[in-house]
Amino acid sequence: MQDYGRALVVGEQTFGKGTVQEHRGIGRAFDRFDNKLGSIQFTIAKFYRIDGGSTQNKGVVPDIIFPSAIEAAEWGESQEENALPWDNIRPAKYKTSALVSSQVDLLNKRHLSRIAKEPEFNYLFSDIAEYKINKEKNFISLNEAERLAEKEKNKSERLVRINERLKRFGLEPIESVDDDLPEQLEKLDPFLEESARIVADLVSSGQFAKVTK
Repeated sequence: MQDYGRALVVGEQTFGKGTVQEHRGIGRAFDRFDNKLGSIQFTIAKFYRIDGGSTQNKGVVPDIIFPSAIEAAEWGESQEENALPWDNIRPAKYKTSALVSSQVDLLNKRHLSRIAKEPEFNYLFSDIAEYKINKEKNFISLNEAERLAEKEKNKSERLVRINERLKRFGLEPIESVDDDLPEQLEKLDPFLEESARIVADLVSSGQFAKVTK
């Protein structure tokens, strides 16, 4: 649907596994041996999109990328030993539509402007920055006092976030992170809400109204 220009993909880049494997045991061919010989895995096919491009290594790149602590280049198929490279073949014959694809730049601009002011995404940006800092550390403290202090610091920061959320909902603050949380916070999903806003932006663009006329 992304290739046809009829769908908007949002989220994170996919893993990038665009191959098909077949798993076969090799013990039966050499059953004269007492010990099991294990199995072997064959790559027998490869996925291609209608535009001719493979999903191998690159995966599917969203039209609108949501922030994430994980970089696709660090954890995807491309990091596997002896992974097959990305390639392409002759594209299929198909017609594209500008119904959605023509709005991607505008939708992405509105998305970036919105999440820059959204508290939940600001929490996420802060967490991503902290994750990247901790990721570079190659040591961990074994001092009990330091570990307990870090644990209390994390609890304190979490409590501040919870109470900020409660304030936005017009609810009373809590005194401890161990207190029961209101149902509104349990259902809080900034990614789902932002996806809905992107859909609303797309509908308000007027592109669909042109089709129905």
